[in-house]
Amino acid sequence: MPLHPVGRAIVARVCGRLITYSRLISPLGDIDVTTGRLKNTFTIRNKIVAVKGFTGSTVGPYVIYSLKKRNLAPRALIVEQLDVNAVTSAVISGIPLFKADNLSDIEKLSEEGLALVCIESDKLVPRGALIAIEGVDGAGKTTISKYLLEALRKCGFRAVYTYEPYYDAIRKIFETKNMDLTPESEALLLVADRYSHISKVVKRELESGSIVILDRYKYSTIAYQGALGLSHEWLREVQKYLPDPDVAIYLDINPVEGLKRKVESKSRSLTYFENVERIERAREIYLDMVSKGELALVDASLELPKVVEKVVEIIDGKLGLGLRECAL
Repeated sequence: MPLHPVGRAIVARVCGRLITYSRLISPLGDIDVTTGRLKNTFTIRNKIVAVKGFTGSTVGPYVIYSLKKRNLAPRALIVEQLDVNAVTSAVISGIPLFKADNLSDIEKLSEEGLALVCIESDKLVPRGALIAIEGVDGAGKTTISKYLLEALRKCGFRAVYTYEPYYDAIRKIFETKNMDLTPESEALLLVADRYSHISKVVKRELESGSIVILDRYKYSTIAYQGALGLSHEWLREVQKYLPDPDVAIYLDINPVEGLKRKVESKSRSLTYFENVERIERAREIYLDMVSKGELALVDASLELPKVVEKVVEIIDGKLGLGLRECAL
């Protein structure tokens, strides 16, 4: 099989077992074509990857760069046709790039040695992930979310941070002191904001392969409006068309301590829900969701580095991102 080196050459022989992926490779790892679930991210470490063309987008470079940052990158890339994306993938990741005259010839290789991964470029599509950070007022949701954002970017991921309520018009309604909102109207305003936020902002980011860190999500409505006596079943029903997050974390803290933190901070932009009795009831509902496995619990009263470490541990356990090794 003729191989034409591009850029710096390496002393390596393409050999081993052919592994064919019929659907996706993701910056989070490969996707099981049967279940649609993430497989572990170590499937192409130190292997030689043969790519049949590229997508004509930044997907190829992004995937390879992300894996390189976490020491999971392939040993070399082989392509059938050179284009700017193939070259960019190799250059920014420092991975040797080869051109094969006929990629199908690779299938004839059967010697013992390095495994070969064969990927069809039109299936090289990134898969994003949604991480929801929940907690009562003052638990540190925003602080932890921002730390997580930087950790993900440091490890080569495309990551974005967003929050709820998202739209200023909705936030202003809750800060209008002369409005007497019922529990039902509170819930419906927040859920309407959430559906629009997911549709217009979050969905687009997920489809582009971003990891979205969401500061509050649907569990907040169950907890805070549930604390006013609304049926949990009804609150779940009105949110049933919202996607479930890949990871949902609850930062737990005593409500009195949480409100004390908020008073001392400069980020008290939304004070409508800051009522100790209501927050205590919301906390009970959050903890009930934890007991049912809907949320992963983190003790937010610990020192910040410990909280960050625990959050990273949970995310690594769920998604296999390797954040601990490259960011902490």
